Amino acid sequence: MNRLKGEGVKPSSHCVHHAGRDVPVLVERKRVKNFNLHVRADASVFCSAPNAASSKQIDDFLTRHASWIVRHVERAEQAARMQPRRDEPTCDGLIPLWGELVDAAEVIPNATTLQQLYRLELERALPRIVGRIEATMGIHAERWSLRTMKSRWGSCTPARKTIRINTQLAAYPPLCLEMVVTHELVHLMEPSHNARFHALLDTYCPSNREASRILRKSPLEAVNMTRGAELNCCSAPR
Repeated sequence: MNRLKGEGVKPSSHCVHHAGRDVPVLVERKRVKNFNLHVRADASVFCSAPNAASSKQIDDFLTRHASWIVRHVERAEQAARMQPRRDEPTCDGLIPLWGELVDAAEVIPNATTLQQLYRLELERALPRIVGRIEATMGIHAERWSLRTMKSRWGSCTPARKTIRINTQLAAYPPLCLEMVVTHELVHLMEPSHNARFHALLDTYCPSNREASRILRKSPLEAVNMTRGAELNCCSAPR
C-alpha cells in the first residue's frame, strides 16, 4: 500500500508570534480533513494537520490563529498558577497579602483558612475601590460578587451588568485589583477585546499592562517583583 503524503513523518516544531510572545507549536500530520488546535493544561500547543498540507499551509493556519493560541496559552498558564493551594503559611509563617508577605498568625483568625481570609479582605476592599472607579468612569454595575475562579481574575455579563471578581486577587498588590475592576467595567462599554476596549482600558487604567505582568506570576513571585518597586496604586486596602 502506498503511504500517503506526510504519513509517518515525525511531528514538526513551529513557532507563533503574537502580542510580543513566541509560542512553540508541535504539528503532527494525520489522516484528518481539517486542521485542529489543542492547548493542554501545561500550556503546550499541539496542531494536527491533514497529511497533504504543505509547510506553508500549516504556517498560514497558525498565523491566522495566533491570537487564539496566545489567548488560550495564557489562560492555561493562569489556571496553573491559580490551582488551589494548601491553606498553610507559605514559609516561616508568612503569607502573601496585598502584594506583601505578612505574618499568618496576625491576620488569619482561628479556624479561618487562607482562602477565607482573601474573601474577607475583598469584601472590605472592593466597595471602596469600585465606588471610586465607577465614579471616575461614569458607569455602574448592577451587581458585584466574589468567586474563587480557576482561570479568570474577573468576568462580566454586559447584558445584566453583573461582574464577578476572583478572591485570589487579595494576594496581589492593590494595583491588580484596580485593573481587574476597571477591565470588567470597560466591558460594560465595550464587550469585545477590540481596539476600542484597549483604548478605554488605557484611558481609565494607564498601568494595566504593569498589573497584567504581575498577574502572570504566582503570588510569591509577585511579592519578589514588587519589593522596592514604585507601583502606581494605592496602599494595601486594609
